[in-house]
Amino acid sequence: MSETIFPSALTRRGFVAACAAVPFAGACARMSYVQGRIDGGRIVVAKSDLGAGSFALVDVPGLNFPIYVHLHGAEEYTAVLTRCMHRGCTVEPTDGRLVCPCHGSEYTAAGAVLKGPTARPLITYQVTTDAEHIYIAGVAGVPQ
Repeated sequence: MSETIFPSALTRRGFVAACAAVPFAGACARMSYVQGRIDGGRIVVAKSDLGAGSFALVDVPGLNFPIYVHLHGAEEYTAVLTRCMHRGCTVEPTDGRLVCPCHGSEYTAAGAVLKGPTARPLITYQVTTDAEHIYIAGVAGVPQ
């Protein structure tokens, strides 16, 4: 897909518009976006927002890229910024990994490099949980 259709700073609204513009939008239907809220310098997501899925793309006001939250096992979550560390395109969840549509870099769901051209892992964040929520800390640009 071209960088014109999928700009590097893809917002939720832009993603939906891009999905409508491409003939193979079936993959878009599998994307799970949830709205994160900011509380005390952390991003808060309700666990119930993930539904039955093991991941979600968290849309946060003021951030240029969504945050990919992934459930590993029973209660272990990871959170990574979806900005590819090669050239800044938005990586996309694909079969349990994150793939850059611009140049083919691949990352694990936790942000480690699987395949270049990137040499650097995705930006990761500290994740804590309670019975109902996922808390993501250390995100640059989130007001304290």
